[in-house]
This record gives sequence, structure tokens and C-alpha cells, in this order.
Amino acid sequence: MYARNVSLRIKPGKLTEFNRTLDKEVLPILRKQAGFREQVTFAMPGDVDITAISLWDSKEQAEAYNASNYPKVLKAVDALLDGTPKVRNLNVIQSTLQHAGSESGTVGSGSGKAASGASATAGSGGAMSSTTDNKQIAQNKEITHRFMEECWNKGDKKAMHDLIADKCRYHDPVFPGVENVEQHITSCRTAFPDLTFTIEDMISERNEVVVHWTVRGTQRGPFLGVQPTNRACTVSGTSITRIEGSKIVEHWADWNVMTLMEQLGVARAPRAEEKTVTR
Repeated sequence: MYARNVSLRIKPGKLTEFNRTLDKEVLPILRKQAGFREQVTFAMPGDVDITAISLWDSKEQAEAYNASNYPKVLKAVDALLDGTPKVRNLNVIQSTLQHAGSESGTVGSGSGKAASGASATAGSGGAMSSTTDNKQIAQNKEITHRFMEECWNKGDKKAMHDLIADKCRYHDPVFPGVENVEQHITSCRTAFPDLTFTIEDMISERNEVVVHWTVRGTQRGPFLGVQPTNRACTVSGTSITRIEGSKIVEHWADWNVMTLMEQLGVARAPRAEEKTVTR
């Protein structure tokens, strides 16, 4: 299975119209596309920063959509956008949707004997498997919650050692090349000593947890080349955490750095030009 993560910004006050456009124009296009499975769309606090994650049967089918119908989707929402959407492509390691699809495929396409076998499996081991999966999902959510609260909010070194794998891979376009996650967290907390993440929403499937978060802090130290401004800032974003053996082995973060820079007073994101109509 394959995933497309699209991050975009819409104009203020356009969320309702954006949702209506998704329902009437975008989703019908997606549902007709070969290989499309599901889409989840998140709105950050403020209702202008949007993240949409779609799941596909294969990389080839996702790329076929990108080449053929994605331009139509962009055209449908163009009047509502503030800037150009960013697309990231991800291989899906595990997904309950993927698992469910495999089981339904076996029952639907197999012979009577195969269907009977699938039913027997579901009857004898399905409940146990479901219970195990639910426990694993709950555990992964707890690990991710501790990662945000103890590691990021408190800077707890022991929690970092307990929760983060030694060779954890960290992906953030704003911070390319992070090799030591503990040092990265410490560096961010040095710049923003009161750094506080709030989890707005959390979704977990198998060994991955998706978090929609808001972070607040006051810049007291150098950050991304900007000297201390003593300004309070608020930024929202989305992260995906992959967990194996009760430790975080990979982490993706997606947030709008221009939102931060605007609040620090060192940059201003381009805005759509407003036209004055004379009557």
C-alpha cells in the first residue's frame, strides 16, 4: 500500500467551501481512480492549514493519479488556496485497512473451501488477533503521547532514552539531516524553553500513529539563524510516528515554517492579492 500526504493552506474563512468542494468535486474524482482506498483530511487550529492523506493499493496507481487527475483536483480547489500544496509520497508499512482488504479479498475470490477456512480462522483466532491489535494500538498511542509530553514538553533525558531508538530516522523538511533526535529536541527547547505541544487529535493503525498537534513557545535563544526575539509563537502541524519494539524508529513532521517566521517578525508569507471592485 502507498500513501500521498498533501499539505496546503486555504484562504481564511474558506473551510466550509473547501469541504463542500472536496465532497462534490474532489472525492468523486478519487473514487473513480484505480487503486484509491481512502482519504483522511485534517484541519489545523485556525482552519487554514490542511493536511490530506490518501491511501492507494500501489505506488504505480498513486503516480498514475498524480499524472492524470491530480491537476483536475488542483484546478477544483485553486480559488480557495493560499500558495502551492506540497506533496510527500510514503510507503505504508502497516495498515488495518490493508489487512482488512487482504482478508476480504481471500473470502470473496476463493472457493467454498477457502471461504470456509477463512470463516473458521475468523471464528477461532479473529477475536484474539483483534484484541492483540487493539492493545498494540493503545500502547503505541501511549508511547507517542509520552514522546510529546515527556520528551518535547519536559525535555526528560530518561524518557528520550526509553522511547527513542538509537538509530531513529527523523524526517522534517525544515531540519534536513537530523541524526540525533535527542540533540534536536534539546536544541529546540534551548531556543524555546517554554515549548509546549498540545495533541489536538491522534489516530493509530498497527505500528504508526498520526498526530495533529499545536505547539506554543517563546523564543529565548537562536533558532534557524534568527537571534532571540522574545516573541511568543503558535504553530500547528501533523506528524507520523512509526514504532517497533516499544520504541520510536521513524518520525515524519510536517508544519509551515513561514507561520513561525511571520510571528518572529523576520518574514511574511505571500498572500493572495485582493482586488478592489468599483461599483
